[in-house]
Amino acid sequence: MYHFGYGSNLNLDFLRKYCPSAEFVKKAYLPNFEVQFRFWSEKRQGGISTIIEKPGSLVHGVIYEVPEEELLEMDIIESVPQGLYSRETFMVLDEYGEWEKGDLYRVTDPKGPFTPSRSYVELMLSGAKQHGLDPEYVKKIEVIYARSE
Repeated sequence: MYHFGYGSNLNLDFLRKYCPSAEFVKKAYLPNFEVQFRFWSEKRQGGISTIIEKPGSLVHGVIYEVPEEELLEMDIIESVPQGLYSRETFMVLDEYGEWEKGDLYRVTDPKGPFTPSRSYVELMLSGAKQHGLDPEYVKKIEVIYARSE
């Protein structure tokens, strides 16, 4: 299955802690959404990301190939059974201009926005650099990182 990573899951090393077979496939984009920090994490003591509709915006991320059984395990990590996040299938545009289905995690009841968790944004930033995402997008994450707690 394809998983679209845009938050902490941009970092392949982090994702592989929970999905050890995950393999990078290609960069991809989710049009008309933006990343916002709309869930408070007690563990990280700050906001963690979700996607919120915003016409004209573009979320940069990556597509990973992940076995379905590992995504079912990830559902537990992402608190899907508790209803905090949901796993949803979206059409994302890959770096070659082709549409692909990709599962992603999204906050079910967004609150906030909250000041982003520094450790969380660090995972986003290292993942964005690891996969060579657009330098302007990386700069946006760096600004968020500089303002995080």
